[in-house]
Amino acid sequence: MSLSKTRSIEIPLTMDSFETADTFIEQWLAQNRFSKDTITETKLLFEALFRDFIEQGFDQDTTLTIKVQRTFGEYNIKFGFEGKSYVPIEKNKDKVSPELRIVQAYHDKISYRYRLGYNSIRVVVKRNYRSSLLYCMIGIALAILVYLLLNTAMSADKMVEIDKSYLMPLMTQFANAMLMVGAPVTFFSLVKNLTDIYIVSEKSSSDRKLQIKTIVTSLIAILLAIGTSFLIAILLSYREGYLEGNNAFEGGMSATQFISSLLPSSIFEPFETYLPFPIIILALLTTYAFCSVGEYFDVMQKGVNVCLTFFSKMLNVVMFTLPFFCFLAILSSLLTDGFINLLVIVEFVGVVFLSLIVMAAFYLIRLLIGGVRIIPFVKKFPPLLWENYKINSAIDALPFNIRYCSRVYGFNRKRISAKLPILAQTNQDGNCFLIMLISMIFIHMLGIDVSLLQIIGITVLVLFLSIGAPNQPGSILIGMLIITFYLQAKELILVAIYAEVFFGALQNAINVVGDIVTVAIEEQKSMRSTA
Repeated sequence: MSLSKTRSIEIPLTMDSFETADTFIEQWLAQNRFSKDTITETKLLFEALFRDFIEQGFDQDTTLTIKVQRTFGEYNIKFGFEGKSYVPIEKNKDKVSPELRIVQAYHDKISYRYRLGYNSIRVVVKRNYRSSLLYCMIGIALAILVYLLLNTAMSADKMVEIDKSYLMPLMTQFANAMLMVGAPVTFFSLVKNLTDIYIVSEKSSSDRKLQIKTIVTSLIAILLAIGTSFLIAILLSYREGYLEGNNAFEGGMSATQFISSLLPSSIFEPFETYLPFPIIILALLTTYAFCSVGEYFDVMQKGVNVCLTFFSKMLNVVMFTLPFFCFLAILSSLLTDGFINLLVIVEFVGVVFLSLIVMAAFYLIRLLIGGVRIIPFVKKFPPLLWENYKINSAIDALPFNIRYCSRVYGFNRKRISAKLPILAQTNQDGNCFLIMLISMIFIHMLGIDVSLLQIIGITVLVLFLSIGAPNQPGSILIGMLIITFYLQAKELILVAIYAEVFFGALQNAINVVGDIVTVAIEEQKSMRSTA
């Protein structure tokens, strides 16, 4: 399977060349089996950009290079040309052009770069994170093959020594790299999301109520995870050989250590030592300050968005190495206890997937209480869920979700266009449920000594880390690693890697289910109030 496939054409930047370019892009989209809606939207955006290039007065002798590319599951269209710096601008504030409206509507899919007199504009057509999962599966297969070869060539003690001397230090460095980038991503994402929540709540009381509901459902998801983890831990404790060979963690913080962890000795310490509570407190203080600065708010908000984008790009680079470290994590488990650990991983993954019955029941109860007809709702849901699984980002999937809910469910498009973006940003049921569930299962099973105060602390951590989730692959891994360092249980690094590989797409699916369930209930209320 090719990691990268690129095609390109060069045309003069004139309207006479538009049809050639439009056909080139349409053929590429059709060859990659994009839906009709996606093809229509992409062509509309391309035409808007093309016309804006010309309206901004670039020389007709300018050569426009168009590249269509598939790399690591991401489908991009890139436009390159020489000249002055290009950024869409409003030429008349009283009357915004249709082209500019289209470009602004899809601003989250477009990035601009200007270097040495050359413009590079990238349009992300689609992100498909299943490719990353495929590479992780290849890594698992290679780990099994390497283990079989090593098992025939050396003793068990030697393999354990290799794990301790080489594999675990490498994975510890991977965890450090993830947190080095993940801590700032979490901080800036938390500031951005909290600021957006504040702005939305100031504008509309109904939106504020919607935000409160989503935070409450996320808190309920955490409580459900805690209860489910007790049950799973009890059931798995009867399984002979479960996590055999692992000792109880060093973890466990006293009440004094817990209280002292709330405030750092310096403003830089949270990012140096990955202290989660100080990061959260600092984010809350920063949010309050931002929302109180008045005329400088827009400038500071742009700064936060720039920092978030910058660190998110760094996170993407680190995430490219996940398949390699998945290979190391599986190999590490095999070297210590052989295929017993592999069976434990399979069993654990199956149990976590089975526990989704709890969340399904929770959503069904909400639908029943909200007066939504269950059977018609559920019948129409699989295509929506499948598309979101492929995209794996609630933000990226917003245009599709709005169209689908409007067309298939008959929801009011104007209302859901206003509500779904709020829910996609605020509702993090999947992150809350999975991070809390996985953490608590291993706390129970492996003897981490935690008090009720610390469980409350972990609950607060999971809730805020979920609100600060970057809403992209890596959020489960970062959340698990932060809790791992908080519990002083570095052995959980392996678990964090497994969780991201097997449940990275699942958390987004749960988030989306929560979004659509909430929208369906809100729509039902609106219908009853107007009847």
